[in-house]
Amino acid sequence: MKFALKNLRIVTPFRIVENGVIIVEGKKISELGRVGDISIPDNIKVYDLAGKLAVPGFIDLHVHGAVGHDFTEVNPETLAMIADFYIKHGTTGLLATLYTKPRDALIRDIRRLVSYMEWGEADPSILGIHVEGPFINPKMHGALKEDYIWKPVMDDWLSLRDAGHGYIKLMTIAPEVDGAMRIIRDASMHGVVPSIGHSMSDYETIEVAIDNGAAQVTHIFNAMKPMHHRNPGVLTAAFLRDELKVQLIADGYHVHPAVMKLLVKLKGHTGILLISDAIKACGMPDGEYIFSDQKIEVKEGKAFLPGGKLAGSVLTMDRAVRNMVKMVGVPLTHAVRMASLNPAKVLGLSRKGILAVGKDADIVIMDREFDVYMTIQEGRIRYRNEEIQ
Repeated sequence: MKFALKNLRIVTPFRIVENGVIIVEGKKISELGRVGDISIPDNIKVYDLAGKLAVPGFIDLHVHGAVGHDFTEVNPETLAMIADFYIKHGTTGLLATLYTKPRDALIRDIRRLVSYMEWGEADPSILGIHVEGPFINPKMHGALKEDYIWKPVMDDWLSLRDAGHGYIKLMTIAPEVDGAMRIIRDASMHGVVPSIGHSMSDYETIEVAIDNGAAQVTHIFNAMKPMHHRNPGVLTAAFLRDELKVQLIADGYHVHPAVMKLLVKLKGHTGILLISDAIKACGMPDGEYIFSDQKIEVKEGKAFLPGGKLAGSVLTMDRAVRNMVKMVGVPLTHAVRMASLNPAKVLGLSRKGILAVGKDADIVIMDREFDVYMTIQEGRIRYRNEEIQ
């Protein structure tokens, strides 16, 4: 299939191409440039987008579910519902994120997801698995159930790794817990990115973790100690060490907009990964839901445990990009990069996260309010909002 998109503001995301044209052929972009420089064949479908934005498809490294379901409920219908919901919000790739559970239950969830991803008709949105835990610090369990945390035992990690068949791409782990460093080292050797989170680690331990492959910080500022000038820890390491990219839940609740501005100054647009950390309540009305086998309440866009602790989010990536531009004031190219190219680089996906000839045709068309008009995934139009003019 071959078609053209014209009259676009193309955010590559390194620059903005005004009055742009993209020609899609098969699963890839075959031509991209300004209107006068691209010759559109007469025999293909042409979509006139009337000045809308074209950005690379968003990649969410930390998302638990949506529309009343999460990734512990592994059947094709449920996973299709979750993927379709996020396609409508511009997410063309995601890591199915599993929260920590008792041993047999977590291994079962991983095996079910692996079986789905190995199935020939699996949704291409699901790029792999992010395991949030189970080797985290019980004192920083956050919204995860403390009883479900595992002690870092190598044999238990090997059971998870074997169950994952190479599909576990990211693991949140607390490096200070006895036995965790050995697991970080083995995970790094087997293609899993260790992300420091739910941690009380000191700065020196994080330096060792970085040398052993830790490359990311999970939902920065959340489930970690506040910064202290005489006792530096995760936050100081995240700010100082360029090896660490940081996940940011840019909903304005998990991190105050002023602190998000500070984070941008400290980490720059190359060091931030926009995530949703969205739970099954995303896309659903306010009310009571279950997360990590605990009752939560969603009210006015926030999800809480009974004690008032935040429990995931109901954020989508299109809203995260909008918030970074309108709430934080970052340039559009930078906000888009945080949601597309940066996470693509984490996963080693050289054909995603950027709009250029030869790259995958993962393209999101948005209006100037950052509402999604059309989502194209690997050259296929998967969503089109006829209500947007």
